Amino acid sequence: MARARGANAVMAAVFEATYGITPGTGFRKLPFVSANLGEEQSLIESDLLGYGRDPLTPAYDVVSNESDIVVPMDHRNIGFWLKGLFGNPTTAATVAARGSILFSAQPVANATITIAGTAFTFVSAAPTGNQIQIGANLGATLTNAVTALNASVVPAVAAATYAQTGGNTLTITHDTLGLGGNSFTIAASTTPASNGTVSGATLTGGANGHTFVSGTQTLPSMSIEVGLPDVPFFGMNYGARANSLSVQAQRSGLLSATVNVIAQGEATATATAAGTPTVLDVERFSQFQGSITRNGAVLGNIVSAELMYSNNLEKIEVIRSDGRIADIDPGIVKCSGNLNARFQDTSLLDQATARTPCEIAFGWTIDASRSLLFTAHRVFLPRGNRQIQGPGGIQMPFAWQAALDPVLTKTCTVVLTNDVASY
Repeated sequence: MARARGANAVMAAVFEATYGITPGTGFRKLPFVSANLGEEQSLIESDLLGYGRDPLTPAYDVVSNESDIVVPMDHRNIGFWLKGLFGNPTTAATVAARGSILFSAQPVANATITIAGTAFTFVSAAPTGNQIQIGANLGATLTNAVTALNASVVPAVAAATYAQTGGNTLTITHDTLGLGGNSFTIAASTTPASNGTVSGATLTGGANGHTFVSGTQTLPSMSIEVGLPDVPFFGMNYGARANSLSVQAQRSGLLSATVNVIAQGEATATATAAGTPTVLDVERFSQFQGSITRNGAVLGNIVSAELMYSNNLEKIEVIRSDGRIADIDPGIVKCSGNLNARFQDTSLLDQATARTPCEIAFGWTIDASRSLLFTAHRVFLPRGNRQIQGPGGIQMPFAWQAALDPVLTKTCTVVLTNDVASY
């Protein structure tokens, strides 16, 4: 008999239409670092007397199901947990797809580049139709290509804008923001030799921005299956709600988040109930890609920091025969954290002394199409002491708290930019 191993453990989850009812389809595979989600039921020692010194049978207490799940901060899958914490995001197209063709030399006569399925042929004579005249040098040829492509009446070709950069590169930018441009195809012939190298088979980088805001009155519930296929054992945790998320920011290392989840119950089986879940590639943010700003200006003296968001969930602990909770209600939002600053100037100390709020933002960016930004809009800093613990540098801790911004009517905003259509 095989023994369960963490290397083979799997997690899949889906949002529920009705609290505590697991849907039959729509599961998403989720990467995770650690988890201990599952029902627990403790024992209560007998308090009866008169039967001697040996204990009588213990009683069973209520069922609980709460876990900290450590997940990677990646720009696709983290959106599932953000939806659980904040509710449905507002999704909008924000970044246009781009691509290029890099030329190492002049294209030869009758070579082609194919744009969105339409071939354009390089010719030595005066061009007609979908032809591009070869110029006196590569720069002149690309100027002719830009003119021909931007003037094209082919609808698919006209859906992008063309330019040349550096005298050897044709750049292509889709005219519509979002994911649609990522299917726009480009190619360059090798025989006859165009001497062009495409950036990829299609344009890339078209992205959506998913905006999550604090204070949503109704939060979605989830069914989360944790599977150990070696046994096999699959535990479906239903009626789960995301309670809190915390992130430790530092100079180096892997970037992960700890998500606290409270569930109503668990159903176990020897086969998965998640079917074939949707899988999104994992592309993790790195610690070094992070930055922290105050009122839009980068804080350069932060040694380490913590960001925490909590829904302060309240379990509805009614009397029922199965010992489980009835539901989970959201409480008052708490957005807080810590800033550990090397004491180089008094900017944070002055802010704390003046008792005036500021905006603090934690961001991680791979590029314009892949980023994550947490913004606490109205943050208060406490006055802290200077920790002199030896001849080395002196640090100051600031355990900050965020409050409702009366103008924006929210405490914090999270913007996740990626190539996911929706959550």
